[in-house]
Amino acid sequence: MAHAPLPESPLDLQSVLNHALGVVRTAAAELARLSHTDLKVEYKRDGSPVTNADHASHDIIAKGLSGLGIPVVSEEGGRTPHEERKTWSRMWLVDPLDGTGSFIRMRSGYAINIALIESDGHDWHPILGIVALPDLDRIYFGGNGLGTWKARIDDSARPPRAISADEDVAPPYSLLISWNEPSTLNDLVAGAVDPAQVRMRPVSGAAKFCLVAEGKADLHARSTGYFEWDCAAGDALFRSQGLAVRDIVTGRPLTYNGPNLRVGGLIASRLPT
Repeated sequence: MAHAPLPESPLDLQSVLNHALGVVRTAAAELARLSHTDLKVEYKRDGSPVTNADHASHDIIAKGLSGLGIPVVSEEGGRTPHEERKTWSRMWLVDPLDGTGSFIRMRSGYAINIALIESDGHDWHPILGIVALPDLDRIYFGGNGLGTWKARIDDSARPPRAISADEDVAPPYSLLISWNEPSTLNDLVAGAVDPAQVRMRPVSGAAKFCLVAEGKADLHARSTGYFEWDCAAGDALFRSQGLAVRDIVTGRPLTYNGPNLRVGGLIASRLPT
């Protein structure tokens, strides 16, 4: 992707993060409330479910972020054409309810993902990310020069705890996958690590990125595609630790704001390269 516009002025990223955290906490509280009500479930053209909770979270986040003057692209907010998006220099990528299926089934791990991506004049990269796990009362966040942090959602007065990827990594390695991952262990880690040294288990949604960033797992791999809003926030957590989520085939860091807002298979790893 060539000749992406550069931002006209720098951001106070800490101020933006503080504002966004308040917005996400409000949306997380609403999801937690709605999880105890009768949901209205519909189905999109691709057969995936969407509920009134998805829409409620989207409305809170879109309205809450609007005052920052940065365009918002959300899974539930319609698709801005790429011809318009490619003229931007910054944008929010939002998944207001990642893991709708888990939410409907009351399975742990549904999330809110928001990421701020920015052009470097050629490609777009995440510079700030927040992942909230409402049912677990956990929120993870990080950004360029800000570090990576974990806090409780319902207690913003309690200081957050810094998390780091500096801990030693040793086999057996823990690999997190999606519940519907079709590929074998060998396919997912070939070239990255000896499959005999890996233990694989499924985890819902964006919690996989958080657990790897926190050092409670070592890898997350996916052979099928994501939408950008599914992985950009987790990628921002990794980049704030000096790591990156990479394309599973090329090994290159992911880039964003593509024509169809999709990325291919990926791997997020704490293992030394």
